[in-house]
Amino acid sequence: MPKIGLRNIKTAIALAIVMLINLLLTIINPEFANSWYSPFFAGIAAAYSMQSKQSSSFKLAQIRSFGSLIGGTTGMILILLYEAFLSEILIASYGEIWNLAILYAIVGLLVIPLIYFLVTTQKTDFIFVALLTYLSVTISSRNFLPVTVFAVNRMASTIIGVLITLFVNHFDLRFHKNKNILFVTGLDGTILNHQKQLTSFTKYKLNQLIEKGANITISTTRTPASLTQILKDVEFTLPLMIMNGSVVFDLNNESYHHIKTISKHARQGLDTLLEKEDKNAFVYNITEGMLSIYHHPFKNEGEKKFFDERKHDYFQNHIKGKLSQDDDAVFYIIIDRIDEIKRMESKIKNSTFYKDITINIYPYDLLPRYYFLKINSINASKAIALKEFLSTHQEDTVISVGSKSFDIPMMKSSDFAYATASADEEVKAIAHHVFEVDDPDVIMKEFQKLFYHKNVKQYLEKKKVV
Repeated sequence: MPKIGLRNIKTAIALAIVMLINLLLTIINPEFANSWYSPFFAGIAAAYSMQSKQSSSFKLAQIRSFGSLIGGTTGMILILLYEAFLSEILIASYGEIWNLAILYAIVGLLVIPLIYFLVTTQKTDFIFVALLTYLSVTISSRNFLPVTVFAVNRMASTIIGVLITLFVNHFDLRFHKNKNILFVTGLDGTILNHQKQLTSFTKYKLNQLIEKGANITISTTRTPASLTQILKDVEFTLPLMIMNGSVVFDLNNESYHHIKTISKHARQGLDTLLEKEDKNAFVYNITEGMLSIYHHPFKNEGEKKFFDERKHDYFQNHIKGKLSQDDDAVFYIIIDRIDEIKRMESKIKNSTFYKDITINIYPYDLLPRYYFLKINSINASKAIALKEFLSTHQEDTVISVGSKSFDIPMMKSSDFAYATASADEEVKAIAHHVFEVDDPDVIMKEFQKLFYHKNVKQYLEKKKVV
């Protein structure tokens, strides 16, 4: 059975406080309690606003409070005017049925300017709550209370309910947090599912842990073009290590830092070799905060598909042509079938510039039989990026999760390394622990357990592969 979550417990606590307030008011002054406070409306507001993230709770609290104020005030003014100028005349002249018919017609018509006002002031989130309160004030029985008393009761109870939720949600019932740990994970083969997406639970758990103070970052070969879409719902506070350690990327400011480029000597050698072998390569360059990709006419299906998948990306500019020798290259990508990739790997390893670069080979998941050969600067690796990252942060324990061969340097540099169930065998061989299943949600649950655990070292010692 799944455990009862903290959100459930906090909701129960908030509702208990809501009812306790009513009990105390009733003991002190029953008439005041019945007239000016409703545990029903306060409880609804408290339950509505309670979220796992404080920022989400605050947003819903705003919606509930201001929506109620706008709708309640509008409804109260309408009824006061209607009762002052129309109600008695209509009842005396035409009876109660016509009085109700005219009231309902006016209430319905006033919905139009109310919604229009909220739309034009860009408060569309308030519409539902505003209409709910508006209708409760104008056409509900109001428990036989005068409209002013009922409206104030409704609005005040709502505000009290959301304030109680914000107060309760401010406290974290788990007092121990390991903020000295840096959690580093890859994307593909780790926290992305088979559809190359984050699951709803993974997004929820990442945001929850980050909000509570967990230090979580990503180390990936990907570029911002795909990262910004995949991670758009996660509010990272730390920068990300991307492009296989060549760049540190601030997702919030969309800016590049610590860019490691391939040496001029290696660039000249690579360009000469590619021209001699009649090979195309995608060459990545970052200039003045803009990522550009240079390429020649496509020579195979893999290159064409690679381009088609990325040609509309917001974060990168595709240029048909050759990168100037005056500009720096961050990395090269060659795409071909495995026999050609291996042949080019051999040529590169036998070159005079090989000492200046690192190469990684991995399959093109979206196109069977095709592989990537990625060439980075010798100064670019996940391990180097992690070391530099730690020099500017305060964490003293690194826990990583990897699945591919290019994750190995990062994993070796960690205090404890996890491998996924389907990870490369060489990755599993150096991991301290291998997950039994391929499930991103399991990784997130492990991160949560580690973040709140009172004795992490003892726990990790038991997790080590014997």
